[in-house]
Amino acid sequence: MSNSDKATLMFYETGFVCSQAVFATLGEQLGIERKQALKIAAGFGGGVASQGGICGAVSGAIMAIGLKHGHDESSDEYAKNETIFLAQELIEKIKDKYGCYTCKGITRIDFTMPEGRKLAKERGLWKKNGLCFNLIKDTVEIVEEMWQ
Repeated sequence: MSNSDKATLMFYETGFVCSQAVFATLGEQLGIERKQALKIAAGFGGGVASQGGICGAVSGAIMAIGLKHGHDESSDEYAKNETIFLAQELIEKIKDKYGCYTCKGITRIDFTMPEGRKLAKERGLWKKNGLCFNLIKDTVEIVEEMWQ
C-alpha cells in the first residue's frame, strides 16, 4: 500500500485529522513512532486548531520535511535553508493545485463557527474522495516526489 493510501485510510477510516494522517504516515518512514507523531500533529487539523490557517495536511507535511531535513544546531545553515526551500516548494505546489494553502481558503468553510463542521459533512469534505481526502493524498505524493 502506498503512503498516500495509508494516510487517506488513516484519515477516512480512523478519524484522525489531516495533519495527523500526513505526519504519522511520513514520520513512520523517518523513524518517529506513530503514537508520538499522532500526538505532535493533533492540534494542526482544520488549519491549526480549526482556525482556518495553513492546511493541516500541509502542516503535517512540513513537520515531516523538518524531521528529515531540519537542523538541530543553530549553525547548520544548509539544513535550515533546505527545510525552508522544501516547505516553500510544497506550499507552491499545493497553491498551484488548490489555489491556496489555507484550510479556510481551500474548503471555503469557517470551522470557528458552530455550523462549520456540519457544513463540511454536508459537502462531503471528509468522505472517501472528498476534498480533504484528496488533499491528503496529493500532499503525501508531492512530498514523496520532492524526496526522490
